[in-house]
Amino acid sequence: MGKRERNNAVNLDSFLDIMTCILGILILMILLTGIDASQIRVLVPTPMEHTSDKRPIFIECRDNELFSVPLEELRKLADTTLKQIARSVSNDSARMLIKLGEAKVQTEAYRVDLNFILLGQLAVQSVPNVTGYRLVDIANETSDDWYGRILTQMNKEKDMLSFIVRDDSFEVFKRARALAWSQKAEVSYELIDANEPIKFGLGGAIPLAQ
Repeated sequence: MGKRERNNAVNLDSFLDIMTCILGILILMILLTGIDASQIRVLVPTPMEHTSDKRPIFIECRDNELFSVPLEELRKLADTTLKQIARSVSNDSARMLIKLGEAKVQTEAYRVDLNFILLGQLAVQSVPNVTGYRLVDIANETSDDWYGRILTQMNKEKDMLSFIVRDDSFEVFKRARALAWSQKAEVSYELIDANEPIKFGLGGAIPLAQ
């Protein structure tokens, strides 16, 4: 009597059909999710430049610290020194150049390079080893703190914050600007190199607000 061979093969056709259906559903879900995600619009506020007649309050961002730039005080000191030099040298242009190079016009944190006066510029440089204000946590900044006091005391209808941002201090600038915007203060900024003097026009300029 012949021995019947046992067929041990497992029929996987039904299982493969189920897996194919599941895979198709997953692919369809991924495609639908991708389409939905591509249609999501993330709105980021983009500052637009516009002219402003508000009085600028200049703040320098340097070494990731904030410094108040006393522009009017520096201008008055420079003007007084220039008048003294003009009286002392009469019409001697050579002596005037020497005097301009020797003159020291400075406050506690800034000094003026009078050589730039000949170019029609008021060039301001920082005094070494002066510590500024570290703005770390804007959520805890109050009106008793240095920067919070500036925001509280400024007249937001007439004043604006003008930041002079060194290329090593973007982080503190972004924090300061965010806090200013949250308090409805108008902001402008100028980007300059780490060692470049801050140059103001002698006649002033119309600031562009962002």
